[in-house]
Amino acid sequence: MHVNEKTAGKSIYFIAPSTRLTEQDLPLLKNAIHLLRGGLGSGKIALSAHLFTRDEQIDHVTASTAERSREFKEAIREHDIIISIAGGTGAEDLLLTLDRADFRCIRKRRPLFIGFSDFSILLNEAYSRCRVPGILFPCLRLNEGNVGELIALIQGNEVMYRGSAWLSDPPPERVSGVPIGGNLTTFVNFLNRLNPPRPGWRGLILFIEDVGIDIEDLHRLLAALRRHRVFSNIKGLVIGSLAGDLNSPAGGEFQDQALSFIMAYLAGVLKKRREQNSPLPIMVMREFAHDTTRGLPAVPVGGLASLSASLDAVFRLK
Repeated sequence: MHVNEKTAGKSIYFIAPSTRLTEQDLPLLKNAIHLLRGGLGSGKIALSAHLFTRDEQIDHVTASTAERSREFKEAIREHDIIISIAGGTGAEDLLLTLDRADFRCIRKRRPLFIGFSDFSILLNEAYSRCRVPGILFPCLRLNEGNVGELIALIQGNEVMYRGSAWLSDPPPERVSGVPIGGNLTTFVNFLNRLNPPRPGWRGLILFIEDVGIDIEDLHRLLAALRRHRVFSNIKGLVIGSLAGDLNSPAGGEFQDQALSFIMAYLAGVLKKRREQNSPLPIMVMREFAHDTTRGLPAVPVGGLASLSASLDAVFRLK
């Protein structure tokens, strides 16, 4: 794998803003470090002291909000690539602690954030507040089969993935825009606050996936997005897995039900957009999921995405 001069020597920091790792995860972490070090040419790799710890008062997070916030604030000032090792619940706590000085630092230093699931709230915040792109990708899913695309994206190159199907009519020409989103539940939390971010939906392509929800949960989440007028304005919608395991009979059945519900729920919006000569293209990308490694896309939140009728999805970080 070719090492790019732009990434050689970059400082990489693994953090745990939410859920801790277990001893069984250690080989996965070591493998991720090995693959990233080889691909990026970086010998400067540091690990959070909280990767395997548990907070005394709140068992499901790695440390107190104060400790996790202090570490994150130091990381954005000292490291070039900041990687969240797991999802869970807890990254949203950090949003409440970030101040103007922190956002100024992110704008000036432009660290690259990489993470998935719960961490997508910080990826979207970095883009919304600072126009700093990040990458949706679970680092513990790294393997020889998918690391090449992640490295290429980090190095500034185009990467291409394949969608699974069009729920809508295929777009007559390529649809290009800025990817945002990630975990659907987390993204709705990102929007549902006193002064919600206003990213300017017209130039955006929304990517969503989730796990552990039912149809009623999905209804509530979609209703929140409609309230924020997301579907009336975005350039495209890409739906990943909404089930825990798409390869199981129950998971496959739920995915089919969820996709049917989405189309039924958005029928009025889709009809109106067609009448306005601005149809909403909706692509399914099954590999955008919690439970897969093969074909798993590295989505550049705040970067560039281009979708074609042939189901090609081309991504670029900048």
